[in-house]
Amino acid sequence: MANLNEIALVVANQLGRTNAEGSAITDLEPQIKAEIQNTIRFYNRRPMHLTEFRGGELVTVSGQTFYDTADITMGAGDQPLSGRTTIDVEDIIDIHYMRENPGDTGLNEPLSEIPYANFERLFEGAVPSGQPEFFTRYAGQIGIWPTPSGANNIYWSGIVRPTVPQADQDVSVWFDQANEMIEAGAARRVCSKYLRDENRANYFGQIEALQLQNLQSEHVRKSSTGRLRKHDVDKRRRY
Repeated sequence: MANLNEIALVVANQLGRTNAEGSAITDLEPQIKAEIQNTIRFYNRRPMHLTEFRGGELVTVSGQTFYDTADITMGAGDQPLSGRTTIDVEDIIDIHYMRENPGDTGLNEPLSEIPYANFERLFEGAVPSGQPEFFTRYAGQIGIWPTPSGANNIYWSGIVRPTVPQADQDVSVWFDQANEMIEAGAARRVCSKYLRDENRANYFGQIEALQLQNLQSEHVRKSSTGRLRKHDVDKRRRY
């Protein structure tokens, strides 16, 4: 898997910012690496199959309703998670499934997600406690109802925002499976921000857009049911 330094060298080569052998960056190295990071931050906000995560745990505490971190030790996904044991809830883009682990109660009950306002209304007039039934997400936290009466290991899966590489040797799922898109995006940003070359920025932008289109098509193929819903047909007729 490529690392930040290797991707930066590719971008620098594309921009003509390396030595004659193309083995070392001679100019704009900090800017190139910063724009690689900015490109990753941009795409980290999009739901993609590359950032799916399965099998994390939320360990509840008696009397605590809201949680701002979740355990990822036992989970699995495409993105590199070495060295990380927890993730901030604000880095969970979407939760696709939550349930109690059967080892806690002998049950395997799913938790239903409800809107935050509906969640708060459940507490009106009382503060019930017991086995988790509903969850909500708000202000970078996950809320559990009823308020847990003890420690429960809640299994969850969803879309997770990967870590943005900081050190030269840091790797990324984007480098592994969408490197051309990230390289083109970073080159476009450098051309626009630092070189003031909009023609080259547009050139790299076209490459980036094509790579994004290919990635989105793959995402649709992997996440679609293959069935056309009625409202989709209605929309096509309307437009």
